Amino acid sequence: MYLKLVQATCLLTFFAVVLSAYARLSDAGLSCSNWPACYEENALKERQKPQTGAARGHASWQWKLHSQVVQLLGILAVAVCALSWKNRNGLRQSPLLPTLYLVLMVFMAVFGVWSFYHLPRAVIVLVHLAGGIAMLTLLMWIALSLMTPASAVEAVEARKWRTFSWLGFLLLMVQILLGGWVSSNFAALACTDFPLCKGSLLPPMDFSYNLTNSTAPLSVEQLTAIHWMHRIGALLAVLYLSWLSVGIMAVEGLRKIGNTILGLVALQFVLGISNGPIGLSLAGAVLHNAVAMLLLVPLVLLLFRLQNNTGVAEI
Repeated sequence: MYLKLVQATCLLTFFAVVLSAYARLSDAGLSCSNWPACYEENALKERQKPQTGAARGHASWQWKLHSQVVQLLGILAVAVCALSWKNRNGLRQSPLLPTLYLVLMVFMAVFGVWSFYHLPRAVIVLVHLAGGIAMLTLLMWIALSLMTPASAVEAVEARKWRTFSWLGFLLLMVQILLGGWVSSNFAALACTDFPLCKGSLLPPMDFSYNLTNSTAPLSVEQLTAIHWMHRIGALLAVLYLSWLSVGIMAVEGLRKIGNTILGLVALQFVLGISNGPIGLSLAGAVLHNAVAMLLLVPLVLLLFRLQNNTGVAEI
């Protein structure tokens, strides 16, 4: 019962993160009738200071649905935390992780209300993305600790790949945040060619970013710098995660995880490069966000198996 509740909460958390990306990208104007003019118009509107007491573009059905999903998540978070404390003697885990998930959920709710009128969109998106990654990781870790252990990984191999796996997880997290930085600053169209950007490996760029003057429009060079950093991060993530997946394929008991990581990395790479030359579509951009979050699943599973070194349930 408790495991199923945790798994359901995990799936709903994943859905909430993807739905947030869908709502954010819809606000940006993807798939609108006068694309790409609407994208540039929405970028200017977003950077204008909202009127006192006025909402900032969160009245669409996408955001209303997201709000309802988050409310349901809050109820499930309370239930998961309460059951973990009630059954703490019978569960194979401490109730601290479910409690941390609930605390993080409350923080995200309070931050969302407070930041709506005080912080620029780009900062809000980054904090929510980081929070979504943290909550999804916590729930997966809780679920894995409740599942029946599978065959253990040899201690030598576990020690060998543990640090490399943590680096891969951190690299993916940074890359997801860079993607949010691109979309929240409306920098997706700064580079439409591939593999070059504006016909050059190093186009004119400006890496300055002033958060104190968030209403000023970003220059072309600033938008290019944001987009270029995401591309470099993507290249590093693809190369490193591909190397990591090939390496763990040779470890007994980790072949399936390696195959899954490599397959998702390949799919994510294809989605990323197709969004430029083909044209940025809402479906393609949302799928790009969803696959990035899906990549967390095998990486967290890998980390859990290497960290505990006693095996973990097959999924």
